[in-house]
Amino acid sequence: MKKLFAILIVPFFAACSQIDTGNVGVESTMGQFKQEELPPGVYFTLFKNVIEVSAKENALAMQDLKPKSKDNLTMADFDFDIYFRIDPSKVAELMLKYRGDLSVADKDGSQMVGINLITRQAREAAYKAAAEFNAAEMHTKRTELAAGIQKLMQTELDKDAGKGAFLVTNIIVRNIVTDPALEASIKAAGQMQFQVEAKRKEIQLAEAEADRKRAEARGEADAIKIKASAISAAGGEDYIRLQAI
Repeated sequence: MKKLFAILIVPFFAACSQIDTGNVGVESTMGQFKQEELPPGVYFTLFKNVIEVSAKENALAMQDLKPKSKDNLTMADFDFDIYFRIDPSKVAELMLKYRGDLSVADKDGSQMVGINLITRQAREAAYKAAAEFNAAEMHTKRTELAAGIQKLMQTELDKDAGKGAFLVTNIIVRNIVTDPALEASIKAAGQMQFQVEAKRKEIQLAEAEADRKRAEARGEADAIKIKASAISAAGGEDYIRLQAI
């Protein structure tokens, strides 16, 4: 009896799918998606398929982009990370709209819907945002650059997928490498600026030293004048006797 129970129960569990907390499921039968999301739980899937879609915040890395700057210089490398999540109530609708646009299943078995759409919009947003900055200043404008990418992405995703279907929560610019020739030019300019500042300080020190010497000379001249005036006022002979005493 126990063996029979085991024989029956094993196929039952093998024909079940689990939707984890924070994710939603979409049921499909014969390739047709049902327009109703499934909440977390265990579902019998012997005669149907349940796709688990991540509704958590997901991260997507964009690598090796080469956008052009405002001054028409091509960046050698540009990398950033996208953080986004999907509206759980719109997963079934998006599965139907972007049929087949799914990421490879994660280690927990969940997938991301619209992954190609997000990648495409991220790339376009990065190229547009980078074109607003000169190449030499991008390193110091990472926050503004990330904000520009996020704003452009959100606008285009709302147009394509519907407002609020995808929410871009954050953009982090990880790496910016300018053209090697520009890097050398920036480095040379920095060294020249350092030398200019050093020379300027030397001039300031020389001027300060000259001011000090002039002040000493004026003091000595004033002292001589005071002595001469004292001699004239007291009479030369009296002053000489006073000095001798």
